[in-house]
Amino acid sequence: MSRTVIRTVDPRSPASRAGIRPGETLLEVNGKPVVDVLDYKFYTYDPRLILTLQEPDGSRCTVHIRKEEGEDLGLEFETYLMDRARSCANHCVFCFVDQMPKGMRDTLYFKDDDARLSFLMGNYITLTNLSRRELQRICDLHISPINISVHATDPEVRRLLLGNQRRGGECLEHMRTFAQAGIVMNCQIVACPGLNDGAVLQQSMEELAALYPQVKSVSVVPVGLTRHRQGLYPLRPYTEGEAQGVVDQVEAFAAQCLAEKGSRIFWCSDEFYLQAGRALPEDDFYEEYTQLENGVGMLRLLETELKGAVMTAP
Repeated sequence: MSRTVIRTVDPRSPASRAGIRPGETLLEVNGKPVVDVLDYKFYTYDPRLILTLQEPDGSRCTVHIRKEEGEDLGLEFETYLMDRARSCANHCVFCFVDQMPKGMRDTLYFKDDDARLSFLMGNYITLTNLSRRELQRICDLHISPINISVHATDPEVRRLLLGNQRRGGECLEHMRTFAQAGIVMNCQIVACPGLNDGAVLQQSMEELAALYPQVKSVSVVPVGLTRHRQGLYPLRPYTEGEAQGVVDQVEAFAAQCLAEKGSRIFWCSDEFYLQAGRALPEDDFYEEYTQLENGVGMLRLLETELKGAVMTAP
């Protein structure tokens, strides 16, 4: 069954007023084929639409709709993505899914790496499973912002980290293409002792900073390890001294970026400060808290909001 088959229609929606019914299949919007949720959301944003639908008997019809700009049509489909979720093509040395205990629900073991979920849900992606058509579509539809797991800009190091010799080293060239298309990118680096810190981290920061303002923010987070790592790549956590070194390195380069570009761009996660035994920076250090959901500034914001609530309490 096509994943663009309409499952439900909101009774108060523009689609309902136009007479669209469950069971019909959405084929085109304003002459543009609808392949998945990105096409659907992008092409239905306009206030005047012509929808091409296929009836259950195979016949086709067109429906004209007028609505507010950006107003949702009110359609739900067989799946949210209107397509299969795209799984990860990598074998990252630090993959948290590989470190899961056995016997949990199946969905916890699915490794997603889907650009659509990056735009819609904030997931981080590696770009290694995108075709040239999909990369071009991101530029054409101006899918922005997009969240990218960089880890290292050095191609050989990134191939090692991602366990993907064929496409693991392509990241920076794709990001340059996105930057030229005006797409905003938020990035993360999962730092692993001895692999992508030190000089490799410095190179990554310098090359990502060169793409500012399209590279808006970069979080540097310490590798997360569990006791379920049997047979996996040998990794260890940062020592306190090593964590202090990473924090010092990132803060120094971030201060340089602030002076030259007007933004720090780079932030260590709260966990790095905890591992380093360092006090968290003050509230204004985090600028817009762009990387909040990646654990950057979360504890400081909590403390700031808590103090504010106490001060304003009756």
